[in-house]
Amino acid sequence: MESLSSEAPRTIERLHSLSTELGAFGELLAGARPVAGSGGLPTLASWYATAQGLSATTLVLLLSTAEQPYAHTTVSGHHAVDSLGQLVKASSDITAHVMGAVAVAAEYHRVDGLPDPDTGRMTAQPAVRRQALDQHITSAFALIKSARAACHNAAAFTETAALREATRPARSAPAPAHKAGPAPTAAPPKLTAAQHRALHLIHTSTVTYSQWPRKRPAVSSGSPERITTRSVDSLMEKRLIRRDVSSSLHQGQRLHPTDAGLQALRRLGPAPEPAAPAQPRHPGPFATR
Repeated sequence: MESLSSEAPRTIERLHSLSTELGAFGELLAGARPVAGSGGLPTLASWYATAQGLSATTLVLLLSTAEQPYAHTTVSGHHAVDSLGQLVKASSDITAHVMGAVAVAAEYHRVDGLPDPDTGRMTAQPAVRRQALDQHITSAFALIKSARAACHNAAAFTETAALREATRPARSAPAPAHKAGPAPTAAPPKLTAAQHRALHLIHTSTVTYSQWPRKRPAVSSGSPERITTRSVDSLMEKRLIRRDVSSSLHQGQRLHPTDAGLQALRRLGPAPEPAAPAQPRHPGPFATR
């Protein structure tokens, strides 16, 4: 990621770290069941402090990303901000549910000399679980998965957006005016045979682009023919193809040719035939002299 801006790698690293922290917090919520009453307050208060810290971190990441140029100049940057907004919402809801559990535990705090609020007895009774408290913890745990998915999507979109911004050509001064005449015909883009074939397959087949956290991207074509990620990246840089960002990267995003890609296909003509696979070499008898 050497070509990214100095801010983007820090954001991506923080998002991966945040996903790990959310996973650890989810394991904590899934493995413990505090009781209602003063005995459960220290544990619940600790959980609330953790959730509040995670929520504050997501808000800082959203604000810092929204200030970056790529958030306004690239589609991936727009989706990075959108994913961070979903992350802020999920983390805020997690915090609210933990706070609700704290309130339930406080409600069942026993005061000496007063009847137990649940049984009406005057003798001290041990704190017991309350259904409302468990429901708050269960709801908070259920949101961990979507929060981690938003972390992954935001990191992937941030990386793509920063790369697009880094390779964006500088705006040049407007060319001097010329006398009116027929507009010159744009020359077809220079593509290798592999890139031309990949563009054709993306147009005629179902080709998806996927990536898991800390893994290399993968391209899956709807035919036996293989398309390399290098060809896809080159076509993306030339703005000849685009990804369908309605689904997440770990699920796989379908590739489509852009208008420029369709024009390039018309100008370039039929796609070259795929290269025949190399035949295996079999040992045979040596030639005799």
